[in-house]
Amino acid sequence: MKEVVSINVLKMRVRAKIKELGQAKPFISGSFIRTARKCGNPDCQCAKGGTKHPCCMLSSKVKGKTKGVYIPVALADEVESWVKEHRRVKGILKEIDKLNEQIIRLYVTANRAANRNRKGTLGKSSGDISES
Repeated sequence: MKEVVSINVLKMRVRAKIKELGQAKPFISGSFIRTARKCGNPDCQCAKGGTKHPCCMLSSKVKGKTKGVYIPVALADEVESWVKEHRRVKGILKEIDKLNEQIIRLYVTANRAANRNRKGTLGKSSGDISES
């Protein structure tokens, strides 16, 4: 069964979510990728079949094409936290969208009911007047 909530309660929830957005840390969109690759030095151990070097990338879509940005290993943990923060912010925005949609639906429903009531009372009162 759906929980019936008033427009004012929904608006309070939206304001609370907006406050959460105000506490957001730095963020960036994309997918964080940790992998290993060869360095390109022919004398290196990785070129001879040994252990590859750690590598980090940030992958994202730009105008429909995948774009990759190299992330230095020293910055990897920080960039990974930015990507996680972006997902969190995106989730909050989706929640705000859902709440605002509920507000619109409740408003429309309430106005329709109010209009029906007005039409019903106008019809009754005008009928009463004509009978007397």
